[in-house]
Formats: sequence, structure tokens, C-alpha cells
Amino acid sequence: MFKIVERQRVNPVVNKFVIEAPIIAKKRQPGQFVVFRLHEKGERIPITIADADPKAGTITVYVQELGKTTIQMGTMQAGDEIADVVGPLGNPTSI
Repeated sequence: MFKIVERQRVNPVVNKFVIEAPIIAKKRQPGQFVVFRLHEKGERIPITIADADPKAGTITVYVQELGKTTIQMGTMQAGDEIADVVGPLGNPTSI
């Protein structure tokens, strides 16, 4: 389980989430993403990693409430837990 440390509504349909994921925070590179599954029977959704804090062991993502799962994620608050976060995935962007 991955704990939501912070949730902030950015606008009526976009939320910022800071999530405890220490291994991902240490390994992620620019341009990579993670896949969330909110609960055991939930669908998998890919979300780009916006930022990470390796010292705090957190990643930051922005989620637009567009489909069933992202709308459900928009109801989650700090302290709630996400069943699975897989990553970092994808080819890093060359800077």
C-alpha cells in the first residue's frame, strides 16, 4: 500500500497528489511514469511523475478527473492508501 501524503485541488478537475513511494522516488528520471491501481479489482492507470523527493521518499503526480478511476482517485484524501504503484516506467527524456 502507498500512502497519500498530500492532496491539493489545483482546479475543479485536477488534483495534485504527493505519494509515499521511496524506491520510485530514488530511481525515477525525467519523463518517466508510474501505473496506479487504486484497489485489488481496479483498472491500471498510467500517470506521469511530475516531481520526486528522494530524501522524503515521495513522488508528485497531477491527476485530471476524466474517467471512472481518475474521478474515484479525486475523492481520495491525505492518509488514504493506493493498493499498487508500479514504476518508474518508460524511457527517460534526454535533457
